[in-house]
Amino acid sequence: MKLIQLASIVGLSLTLATPLAVHAQPGEVMLVVPHAAGTGVDAVARSFSPALQTTLKVPVVVDNRVGANGAIGSASVARAKPDGAVLMLNANPPFVTFPLTQSPPLYDAVKDFTPIAKVGSVPMVLVVSSQSEIKTFDQFITFVKANPAKAQYASPGVGSAGYLAMERLKTTKGVNMDEVLYKSTPQSLVDVAGGHILSAFASLPAVTTLVESGKLRALAVGSGVRVDLMPNVPTLAELTGDKDFNASVWYGFLGPAGMPQATVDRLYDGIATALRSDAVQQSLKGQGILPGIQAPKDFQRSLAQDQESARQAMKIAR
Repeated sequence: MKLIQLASIVGLSLTLATPLAVHAQPGEVMLVVPHAAGTGVDAVARSFSPALQTTLKVPVVVDNRVGANGAIGSASVARAKPDGAVLMLNANPPFVTFPLTQSPPLYDAVKDFTPIAKVGSVPMVLVVSSQSEIKTFDQFITFVKANPAKAQYASPGVGSAGYLAMERLKTTKGVNMDEVLYKSTPQSLVDVAGGHILSAFASLPAVTTLVESGKLRALAVGSGVRVDLMPNVPTLAELTGDKDFNASVWYGFLGPAGMPQATVDRLYDGIATALRSDAVQQSLKGQGILPGIQAPKDFQRSLAQDQESARQAMKIAR
């Protein structure tokens, strides 16, 4: 039902805006950002663009193409010529998850794109109120099983990173929790801190100050390894025994499907060199992003895994 409602909400914008292929000017690379200026995705793109101009030896122009939660800009890149002149910097969620709410979708995140490089991620953190009697992840699971009426979590909605993380946790640990929708992460965390709702999965930058100030307690992080800001908080992979349990928002470069391998390799090398620069490293870390490169073939595999995991998780919402 939730997916049907969401599809109807975006339906009008999808019918009014038919994505057209984008074209770069001769001698430049157009870097499409499917979200508005000032968003996290836009900030990452603009962190990279000066360094990429140096490594690729051509002008790199950031172009914000917004609409339908990123679907308009993403679809326009899918329709571009696969010659390496048009690239996209995107984040998941919503890149992979949002098309699963559309009927018909404007693009397929796996079939319509060439993954080039994943460059960083923001881990999700499972938090409860610091006033709670729950002090560890195991205590959290025990409490949820024993108190089904209180087993609630704050969520931005179906397909969000928090939603996907909690759905996977529910499946992995065999527990049930009710989703409570919030329009904003800050308000949801205020309610968690106040004990009005049991828990939330929220991004590391969103919860760090509240954890450090003693208002929230972090039980688990969704990154592949423990993070420097919370070195004593174990990962979900450690806690659940599922080594592939990764709950995070990732950022990556993609191009249209069908790009020649030589072009992909050249772009990957340029992006990897840019990522190693001090300016990009400092910028990403300042945004709470953990820098890390993933090569094209690995990115392709993880993209397919993300799509299948999201599809399975979101069946519950139908």
